[in-house]
Amino acid sequence: MVIKIDENTFDSFAPLIPEEVRKYAEDGEAFCLGSVRDDTAAGILVFSIGDGLDVCCDTLAMATVQWLFTAEDFRHQGVANELMDALEEVIQENPETIIASYIPDVKEVEDLEAFFSFRGFEFEDRGIPLMTITKDDCREQKTLNPAGGLKKPRGIAPLDEIPKYRFRATIKKMLEDEEFLYYSNLSYDRDVYHRGMSFAIMNGDEISSIVLFRRILNDELHMVMLDAMAGADPREILELLKYSAGSYYLNEPDRLKIKLTLWKEKSQNLAAYIFPKKKSVLIRRGYKR
Repeated sequence: MVIKIDENTFDSFAPLIPEEVRKYAEDGEAFCLGSVRDDTAAGILVFSIGDGLDVCCDTLAMATVQWLFTAEDFRHQGVANELMDALEEVIQENPETIIASYIPDVKEVEDLEAFFSFRGFEFEDRGIPLMTITKDDCREQKTLNPAGGLKKPRGIAPLDEIPKYRFRATIKKMLEDEEFLYYSNLSYDRDVYHRGMSFAIMNGDEISSIVLFRRILNDELHMVMLDAMAGADPREILELLKYSAGSYYLNEPDRLKIKLTLWKEKSQNLAAYIFPKKKSVLIRRGYKR
């Protein structure tokens, strides 16, 4: 039997959820489905709902599986399938919803990818390097001016100063130029991005480099570096990243973390240069319509 976990039943399932996922559920940022066998918590599925874009650039809902786990005593008894069936039933009112799964590309979870593949998920061909950044990692990037503010690189522009038509044209180029799934969470709406950390470098009326941050959860930002543009100067992007990191360090709460998606070799090298003590983790992303 699968139940929707609420505040009255959460404590029974909490031991099945890792701490980094548990706080999302506790804060109401994610939803939980629980499998009950013999009055015991047998398994749990934690998922969140957000917006994505389809290949026609139309907005659609995306349900992301944050955590799927079966208690050891109940494995190989159909618990995971039961939970996934319940998730699909929950979202069936919107048949266009995409279900996404994010799996670390490590040996310990090979069975999980096989399970999602069996459920009809299609995985990207290669893992995506993902780096998690905290405020402590950005401590050295706060290059200040004499007045105590950040030194602003030449040509940098906050989102509010970028014409909406130019911003839309840049997003359109990214969606045409790159694999769809990489930029699946991009939006043409300039206002959905975090204004205090999203900046572009303008060359006249053209955007030459841009870094976007979008708030996914209350304590998490997702960053995508749009590094596919012709003429994007790595030195410009480096200054852009440093400026964003400094803004984050000075202005954001300690609990806020950043997920950096490092798709191309250029972005991987720049992130490794700025954050030499951090290691990226390969994530395999799967999707089911």
